[in-house]
Amino acid sequence: MYLAVMSSRGRKFSPMRRIRKTSKQQTSAGSLALDRIDIRILATLQREGRISKSALAARVNLSPSACLDRISRLERSKIIASYHAHIDLKALFEFQTFFMTLTLRSHRAGDFAAFEAYVRKVSEITECYALGGGIDYVLKIVCQNVDGYQALVDRLLDAQLGVDRYFTYIVTKGIKTAPQPPVDVLAASVGRAQSSKA
Repeated sequence: MYLAVMSSRGRKFSPMRRIRKTSKQQTSAGSLALDRIDIRILATLQREGRISKSALAARVNLSPSACLDRISRLERSKIIASYHAHIDLKALFEFQTFFMTLTLRSHRAGDFAAFEAYVRKVSEITECYALGGGIDYVLKIVCQNVDGYQALVDRLLDAQLGVDRYFTYIVTKGIKTAPQPPVDVLAASVGRAQSSKA
């Protein structure tokens, strides 16, 4: 099980969109100030989503009630967005993962919006990122096999979304996967960056 961490304004791709170090060694996520204990709670929940509340409290040196109060505050503020079970899909199904790089013919705002709205409706497209540079998007696509992937591509092209060109890359082996960067590592790196500017 893993923890999804969300910023206070609801953007999943940046666990703490605006983090700054204060004189009290705190960080700020939106309007909520987080101290080192909050970061340790988040980091522990990221790694061990099924840890008991009492074990978590002991891990961060708090009483169970004080720890629960902090967790509740983090949940209310939407920094803890949700809890999930991480399922080993390979144990259940045979499937293939593909990456696609894609460029649109037109770069008007409406064309980007239409493409992104389409992508959000396709369950097999599990991730999509807009890029700067010579490629507009990179997509992660999971299908049962190559035939399923080709059928998805055919539907994508038939949707008249203004695709100029695309390239397909088949994943042969997964080396490393992580649902999110570790919150404690990210907070520490942001803190070092802020200290170097001081």
